[in-house]
Amino acid sequence: MRKLIYLANRKPGFTFDEFVRRWRMHGARAMEQSLWRHALGYVQAEPVRPAPLGTSDEFDAVACYMVRDDMFAAMNDEDVVGAQRMAEDELETFSAPIPTTSLWVDEERLVDGPLGGITAFLFFATEASARELAERARTGGGWSRLVLNVRQDEGPLGPAANTLPYEAIVELSAGDLLSLGRAARGGGDGWLSTADVSVVTREAVLWDRLPFDAG
Repeated sequence: MRKLIYLANRKPGFTFDEFVRRWRMHGARAMEQSLWRHALGYVQAEPVRPAPLGTSDEFDAVACYMVRDDMFAAMNDEDVVGAQRMAEDELETFSAPIPTTSLWVDEERLVDGPLGGITAFLFFATEASARELAERARTGGGWSRLVLNVRQDEGPLGPAANTLPYEAIVELSAGDLLSLGRAARGGGDGWLSTADVSVVTREAVLWDRLPFDAG
């Protein structure tokens, strides 16, 4: 599996609510394209407003897009046309094209669970800092899902495809905001703020055929 995470802002002129509606439309259009057959999961994570737990309110969108390993090798002409359509639609949705604000990662599922719920995305400049926090979080418990994502520069697109200035991203998920806060407080004051950027979101799962082991 290959996984893309992006951290984006809305196109100027949209209110936040208008942007979310436009973003959902963007996702629906993506699912109409032929290259969607390569998709394994797609989550639009809408930042909670006002930003809770001392986290950032500077961003309007976080998303995770999971695809098959062989997607790029298997793409045909119709897929390329679909990708071009989506690139054009990005310009009608976001302040900048998604390839300028994204990161391809390898994920390590430390606590396996379904997509959805309330998720804090923690972006770190170093993998070591992200891994340290992820291990502390796993020890503390209370998460419905805990994932460590590490920057992946290998593959058909190479390091130039990674444009976010981070080496790793931690996903901390809980069923609701209260549960997320309770689990976060288990790590001490300002725990989520140890990341270079932290964004608390509500995950909207647009597509999911990824299995998980609830045990």
